[in-house]
Amino acid sequence: MSNETNIKKIKRKIIILGEGGVGKTTLLHRFVSNIFVDSTKMTIGTDFFIKKIDISNDNGEKYQLTLLLWDFAGQERFRFILNEYIKGAEGIILAFDLSRIATLYRIKNWIGLLKESNVWDDPNTKYFLLGTKKDLEQKNDPTSISKETIEEFKEKFKADSYFETSSVDGSGIEDLFNYVAKSMI
Repeated sequence: MSNETNIKKIKRKIIILGEGGVGKTTLLHRFVSNIFVDSTKMTIGTDFFIKKIDISNDNGEKYQLTLLLWDFAGQERFRFILNEYIKGAEGIILAFDLSRIATLYRIKNWIGLLKESNVWDDPNTKYFLLGTKKDLEQKNDPTSISKETIEEFKEKFKADSYFETSSVDGSGIEDLFNYVAKSMI
């Protein structure tokens, strides 16, 4: 008897949102292909990635989880198509650049769009706050984003968790997506 029959196969739609240039596409390339692409082109509308993960829940049940990862363009001119692409999203990653505080404050605009699309109050959707470009964050820099500010945003945005990543060295990326995956089963 094969153990294959005991593995449950499921798919989950995950959307990553944030201002242009925060590193969403680079993050997804690092996660899906384990490569650092330092010269990505601006995402036009959306891009799409798929990653399969074998994971177990706390009861030891095994899953093959297919993450359908939608990379949404950060530029304002593409936001009009957001309503169509976020339908059915079970997880939303709200990304900001740790070296640019304005990108954290602009997450409010993304949440406004989620509210307009009637996604924000869906109890089945989970939210994750993500600080990208950890490799660019400067310690003791007076312009850096304080942990207190990030925690306030995490609570305000109903984020299930907060992660920091670097696509340059890959740090934090597996932790982020393993957490997202576990919360999706």
